[in-house]
Amino acid sequence: MKKVLKKIQILALAVALGLNSGCSDFLDTSSSVDTSDGDVLSNTAGLQKVLTSAYKQLYFNSQGADRVYAGLPGLQMYVDLGGSDVLCHTNMGGNQLTAYRYEPLKTQANGLSDAIWSMMYKIINQTNIIIDNIESAQGEQATKDAILGQAKAIRGICYFHLIQNYQQTYAIAKQKPGVILRLTSKDEQNLPRATVQATYDQIVKDLTDAKSLLGSYTREGKWFINQDVVTGHLARVYLVMNDWSKALAESTELYGKYPTLMSKEQYRAGFDDVISKNYPEVVWAVKFTDQNNLGGGTQFNFWYNQDASYGEGFTDGPIYSFLDFFADGKYEQLFEKTEDRYQFWKRTNNASAEWSTKWAYDKYKHYGDGNGAKQSNTRPEISLMRSAEMLLIMAEASAQLNNGQGLTHLNKLQKARGVKNLTSVASGTKLLEAIYVERRKELLCEGVTGLYDLLRLQKPLVRYQETASYKEGHYTWGVSYLNGYVANSANPTGTFPSNDYRLLCQIPQLEIVNNEALTESDQNPYSGTK
Repeated sequence: MKKVLKKIQILALAVALGLNSGCSDFLDTSSSVDTSDGDVLSNTAGLQKVLTSAYKQLYFNSQGADRVYAGLPGLQMYVDLGGSDVLCHTNMGGNQLTAYRYEPLKTQANGLSDAIWSMMYKIINQTNIIIDNIESAQGEQATKDAILGQAKAIRGICYFHLIQNYQQTYAIAKQKPGVILRLTSKDEQNLPRATVQATYDQIVKDLTDAKSLLGSYTREGKWFINQDVVTGHLARVYLVMNDWSKALAESTELYGKYPTLMSKEQYRAGFDDVISKNYPEVVWAVKFTDQNNLGGGTQFNFWYNQDASYGEGFTDGPIYSFLDFFADGKYEQLFEKTEDRYQFWKRTNNASAEWSTKWAYDKYKHYGDGNGAKQSNTRPEISLMRSAEMLLIMAEASAQLNNGQGLTHLNKLQKARGVKNLTSVASGTKLLEAIYVERRKELLCEGVTGLYDLLRLQKPLVRYQETASYKEGHYTWGVSYLNGYVANSANPTGTFPSNDYRLLCQIPQLEIVNNEALTESDQNPYSGTK
């Protein structure tokens, strides 16, 4: 009964949010709410409504969540707040701060362990409804293929985020319990955790199926998932799986379609108009609108980066600035001062040392939608995948395969970004480390580095606290929950070893209680590496 009620609720939500997707503004179009469940499931027009609802959840997670748990744009913050390169002030509180602090709040005993879990499974439930009913639905085969391909792609993407947040990385955890594979809307509530290997097998299958189904699909906006977006995700997945040949093949294929990298001016323009200005390397992006947005909960609001001419207060800039995010001093040191990409500066007019000593970073700037007026709407465009990332995957996979092309790919990106002292080592560990550094520099807060790369590369989290001689370091609250922190030491640091379970989430308590196939013995450890 519980499962049936859950399905009905999901269908009702899908219909309520379901939108006409035949045009590029599908995220804004109002829905018809008087359609029966039977009608929704019986034809492609109805199933398209369910698909659009899944898209909305993927981009906004609109059921009460905000900030770092607000769909993929929120996870872009979450992933890097868990790394070493971003600082978060306590000014606004909220879940962006808890993601940074590493308080023990991702355990089964509290709600944050459920945030990513519930977000992704809500979307998976909707895609399963589509997958179960598309074959018998009325409609053209090409339309069915397009809907099914997008649904499978979204499901694969959701499982990829789930497995990266609820178990250690593939290379060391293939036979450990992964996540629950719910593959039809008829699945029983009581299902065990599949292994990490089985989870990745399913992710690859979903994405491979989607790539084939979307071969002839032409999208009408960059927020739709087409074959290119699926190819990029396959490259990401194979990178985590250390399947270097396939990672190289998929990334090379996609980069070949988007070979023109952003110019210096485009990279420094704020990353908020990547669709409207048609940046050539942007593969996938979503635009916030008056009907669908995250309000003031975007990273454009949290980065302390408003132009000095506006002033330095909460309400001085073109949008509300929460004065929260800064770049760590060690991150700033990765950049040459001569790089065209160099965008770091300090808020020296601010009287508070907690802000004036830290590096502001201009990668994410937004001037609002009020023609220069202060405090106008936050309606940016969010880049979700760029070909620069594919070039870095090509470089890493080539370096691992030792095919002689890794340095060439890395140097191509470095030249585009204005690096003067190009990497020169042609192979081995030093080349790989240079590629990892370039990933941090290029892809900060794009949802693929930070926490995810620490786990994938089995590197420890290390943070250096601010001191009198190093004022650009992490806030005290960013290191005090980590291992080895001694407040009165000369150079206080905090660390977690690679693959420590505190980097991950525990399985939510409600899943353990309601799912009879699980017991407490199936739970992730709170901490440690085993």
